[in-house]
Amino acid sequence: MISPYKSDQKGTKTSIIQALRMHGSMPRIKLTKVTELSRATISSTISELMDCKLVQETEKAPSTGGRPAISLELVPGSPGIMGADLDNQVWTLGVFDLLGNVIHLTKIPVSSPLPEIAIQELTEQTEKFVKELKIGVIQLFGLGVPGLVDTRRGIIKSASDLGWSNVEIEDMVSKKLGWPTVAINRHRARGLAECRFGSGSSYKHMIYVGVGSGIAAGIFNDRQLVSGSFGGAGELGHITVEPDGPVCPCGNNGCLHLYSTASAIEQEARRQLRSGQEDSVLNRVIAGNDLQILQAKDVCLAADQGDALALRIINRAATYLGIALANVVNLLNPEAIILGGSIPSMCSTYVQTATKVMKQRSMLALSAGIAVDTAVLPEIGGALGAINFALDQHFSFTMIQ
Repeated sequence: MISPYKSDQKGTKTSIIQALRMHGSMPRIKLTKVTELSRATISSTISELMDCKLVQETEKAPSTGGRPAISLELVPGSPGIMGADLDNQVWTLGVFDLLGNVIHLTKIPVSSPLPEIAIQELTEQTEKFVKELKIGVIQLFGLGVPGLVDTRRGIIKSASDLGWSNVEIEDMVSKKLGWPTVAINRHRARGLAECRFGSGSSYKHMIYVGVGSGIAAGIFNDRQLVSGSFGGAGELGHITVEPDGPVCPCGNNGCLHLYSTASAIEQEARRQLRSGQEDSVLNRVIAGNDLQILQAKDVCLAADQGDALALRIINRAATYLGIALANVVNLLNPEAIILGGSIPSMCSTYVQTATKVMKQRSMLALSAGIAVDTAVLPEIGGALGAINFALDQHFSFTMIQ
């Protein structure tokens, strides 16, 4: 079959699609600045992309009278892209278009904490998933995974909550699927999704902080992810907040991870309940005094309902996070902080306390105008952000020919 797409020898189609994908709809004059292509090149290339039904013109209403401005944008339902996110022993596997719209989504439970099993179960289900799809899919796979990820080498250097170390995840997945694969820390992936499509889409300089079984941040400067020397920038959970605190799984003492995560909340709640010093709705959660069934979500719900013990536990955890956020604000001067992950999404008390402490402990000039929002893409953010990270690095127009 002859491809309907013309060649892209100079990379102009790739540049235009990347610009519209990363920055959203824009008029032609802005597109020339973003891509540094000439107006003539933009005009001729856009005509070809419109013929291919990849780009369309749209009218954007002006802010003050006059004719609506004509902008260019990607066509919804464009070729599918696939990404997956691992959280709480479940893969979320999604197919999206280039605008971030969900085309298909499925959940894949993981039966074993062993990385080989987790990867095998993902790839087997992905192969079945692809066969059932009725659209074309770009052969590039993005992974949002726990832990410290070396994005240059495609290795999970360590994921303490899973017990993983030096897992060559990109190579393992790529060999099974036969597709190029790119891995990134799941919280940084979620931050990228929020930056492009969610709560952070109106900010140029923002910090995403994910709080769940661990804590990690995504730092975005001029809407670009700051990766550091190998992808490790943003390991907020392993900054020291108590110099003489207990030993963290990372080997350091007194990390934020030990005070503000879901597991830290659960451990503190169990410790308080063992003392039996006060009545609490949490006592009614545990059956037969089995403290191990108590989960962070129980404490979060009780705190939002005003339970005194739960409030004390949540406020303690959130205060430590607020101190860390104040340091982030003083160091990086973001416009906004987006809080994501399981704990902020289900506990308004946690968010309110962390925000209050951050503003109290950071420089007033830096925090006075800062926005603190919660993530709006909790289910799909990791998979969507991971594939966008992969596309940022590896997309070529030839992939959709």
